Amino acid sequence: MTTDRPLTLDVTDFGPIARACVELRPLTVFVGPSNTGKTWLATLAYALHRAFEGPRRGRPWGGTGSGEPALPEGTRKDLAHILAQSTISGYLGSDRVEEGISLTPPVEAALRLHLEQQGTPIGAEIERCFGVDTGGSLVRHGSAGGACVLLRHAVAGVSTPAVHQLTLGDRKWKFLSTMPEGSRIPPNRDEWLSAATDLLDLLRLEDQPKSVQTSRVWEAVAALAKDLVTGCGRAFYLPADRTGLMNAHSTVVRALIQGATLPGMRGADPAPPLSGVRGDFLEQLTEMASARPARSGRDKASLDEVGKRIEDGILRGAIEVGALPGVAYPRFTYRPGGWEADLPLTNTSSMVSEIAPVVLYLRHVVAPADLLIIDEPESHLHPAMQVAFTRQIAEIVRDGVRVIVTTHSEWVLEELGNVVGRDRLADGGADNPNAVSLSAGNVGVWLFQTTTDGDGSTVKEIALDEESGLYPSGFDTVARQLHNDWARLPVPRGNEE
Repeated sequence: MTTDRPLTLDVTDFGPIARACVELRPLTVFVGPSNTGKTWLATLAYALHRAFEGPRRGRPWGGTGSGEPALPEGTRKDLAHILAQSTISGYLGSDRVEEGISLTPPVEAALRLHLEQQGTPIGAEIERCFGVDTGGSLVRHGSAGGACVLLRHAVAGVSTPAVHQLTLGDRKWKFLSTMPEGSRIPPNRDEWLSAATDLLDLLRLEDQPKSVQTSRVWEAVAALAKDLVTGCGRAFYLPADRTGLMNAHSTVVRALIQGATLPGMRGADPAPPLSGVRGDFLEQLTEMASARPARSGRDKASLDEVGKRIEDGILRGAIEVGALPGVAYPRFTYRPGGWEADLPLTNTSSMVSEIAPVVLYLRHVVAPADLLIIDEPESHLHPAMQVAFTRQIAEIVRDGVRVIVTTHSEWVLEELGNVVGRDRLADGGADNPNAVSLSAGNVGVWLFQTTTDGDGSTVKEIALDEESGLYPSGFDTVARQLHNDWARLPVPRGNEE
């Protein structure tokens, strides 16, 4: 899921979507009529990303749990050998091992066994993010079978992609993974840093019981699977109703806590009170009251600068977060330019509360290689501000953050066309003080449309039209229809010649 290893998401019979095959690029844009599945697919991408992150919840990459299968013969020995090669090439900074480290048949077999057991926890994370109590609610109504999700990504050493299949049928989630023969592990220090400690312990287990040794080897396989299969950062989702959530977050959080702790309230309703997307958003806002920094160094400075440009150029003021007296709970404020006093965010315009979370996430949470999903960035924004915000989204992508956007805005798409068009210029359009450019290969725009028979929606990529400089999204059809309707109006009385 990294920039150099894009992920293809192939979905069948999921929610309102009959079929979608989307390559998630550094900037991915979902556009189309309402109720065609844009938010569904964005939420699915978020849920899969959160499931693959794993460490925060200890699943699904923290081992196979109880009832572990027998290890394929030779797994431990081969993993120790892989560790030796990776630590030499990674920790010593050697550039000699350029082709990567080969997976062996025992390790490949262990990876498959581990991944086969991940269907249930991955499915549970998807259900949590959508806020449903059963995966059956996510299957497209009227479909003959269950939902199917295929994940494809490139792996080192081979031209054939790895394929991971997640299916939902008979109320059970199943996950099958196929790594192409000849797959290699890139000898990259950063990717191996998280797994090295677990793998090193394999060399010091001779005096431990066999059951302990087996469990530790499975933990190492899980760490290897995470780095090899996903190689991803964290994921964050800014929902379309973030303005309301920002303004009501304290009331919502207190009510949820009260509802979860009052006698007789817990377990009364199996459905979660909030979807995981909104719950995560509220939780992340609450955690901003803590003083611990999320990022440091150049990564933090670069994204902070984007946040500052959003404040100066769009908000015309500063967003701040502090803790309420005596409690580690956040208080969000806005100070308009030239003012000496702060306003509570609840007393500001909807534009301010709409953009404020983006500034806060750039300042406190998001780092390069992370995924940031922004649902309907145009909400509550004047067209000029939509254009300016689109430029800043492109800046976020240039700083290494991967972004998914869902939109209904013609202005967002038109400015995106300019962003891609500038990349064709020798100077990237540097004569424009607001210029920012992205290559066409780093941008993917996907059109969601209902089928002619109304049997679910389909998704196709739309490329930038070289002549018009626009993405053919269908917005012009609406404009033409409005003009034609005006042309058919009768001449008002008194204006006849």
